[in-house]
Amino acid sequence: MPETDRRLAPPRRPAPRLAASHVGAVLATALLIAAMAACGNSNPTRPPVPTEPSTAAAATQTPTAPPTEPPASAPDIYPVPTLRLPQPADPLVAVLSSTTAAALDKTIQSVRAQGGFPGISASVVFSDGSMWTGQAGSAVLSSKAPVKAETLFSIGSISKTFVAALVLRLAQQGTIALDDPLSKYVPTYPNASQITLRQLLDHRSGIHDVFTSPGMANAILSSTSKIWTVDQVLARIGKPYFAPGHGYQYSNTNYILLGLAIEKATGRTIASLIRTSFLDPLGMKNTWFQPQEKVATTNFAHGYMNTASKPRDVSGGQRMLPYNSEATVAGASGGFVSTAADVARWAAALYGGGVLDEAGLASMIDVSPTLPYKPAYPYGFGFERTAIAGRMAWGHRGHLDGFWSAMWYLPDSRITIVVLTNDEWTNVQTTTAQFVRALLGD
Repeated sequence: MPETDRRLAPPRRPAPRLAASHVGAVLATALLIAAMAACGNSNPTRPPVPTEPSTAAAATQTPTAPPTEPPASAPDIYPVPTLRLPQPADPLVAVLSSTTAAALDKTIQSVRAQGGFPGISASVVFSDGSMWTGQAGSAVLSSKAPVKAETLFSIGSISKTFVAALVLRLAQQGTIALDDPLSKYVPTYPNASQITLRQLLDHRSGIHDVFTSPGMANAILSSTSKIWTVDQVLARIGKPYFAPGHGYQYSNTNYILLGLAIEKATGRTIASLIRTSFLDPLGMKNTWFQPQEKVATTNFAHGYMNTASKPRDVSGGQRMLPYNSEATVAGASGGFVSTAADVARWAAALYGGGVLDEAGLASMIDVSPTLPYKPAYPYGFGFERTAIAGRMAWGHRGHLDGFWSAMWYLPDSRITIVVLTNDEWTNVQTTTAQFVRALLGD
């Protein structure tokens, strides 16, 4: 049976909450805009790659040293208190019961068997703060090492939610402004004076995605142990899709540039800012930004490509997930590793009102600027909106080679659901929907 943990650590002190009137207004606005149907084939981070990587010899490079930490002039980044989740007015499922736990235990076993996943880790946070976690299957097929509660998975583009929240916190403090031109922080990037931080946040910059830039897929795979620097990555970006502000195109490059802009504005690394601002205050002890931090465990799930009948391990012998070159190319757009419980704790705090002020959260979930371009997932600031099992969901998906992840918050019931798998063939939205149905009795 899967391991379960039914409690969240008690809060350190009361956290700021969204006013009930604001939450109601946000939900009313969101519900007036037609809910989006999930699209199972949109890849939030992973590059299109050949089936088999090149066997060329690995060439490891030393990354450019990150900024010194922290200079005397660096602004303070105020910690977020651990959140005590507010009760919804009309909860569909308010607390974790033994019946609900049994249903979730059964679901995680059945979805793993049906999908042929090597391994899966999932977590649910209820509106009262109680938590269920469960694991099934193998973290590493060759050794039959089981997935445990502390097993790390690549979370891919869920990483963008940390970066977006940090940008909004810095804007709240006056350190940066969302309408600052990119040239204020990265003056050498092409057309930077015409691109704003706001356009980077919601993918309206027109900047080409690093993973589909000419030759990048082969460059990443030709030496999977290579450590890429941000400068090396930015030097390989393809031509823009459109003029800034005149379209929508999901591009990981936007968040790589946001990471660089944040570091220039503060004189601190992304890793240190996110750790002191979010991870430590929320008790997220199993989350790391791989390009800049030494991960303090070897309990990694390996990622598997190809098919359930012929899985191919892409993570063996690498110190980063899914492997060094892809993790460092992704950088701030997708370089984090975490556990289902940590990610669920993060989403519950972020969308429950314990991370951003009211204006910041309202800005994050505002998808109106991207709606005219009809994206598969209406997009805000590091934020995707969709429908799962007929219910509105806020959050983000993640995908790097051999890993899929989904982080969703259901605003009508204040329930958070996180699903992490270590395979390429998961339909992560379908899998998440099965957990929603188990929870809400659909």
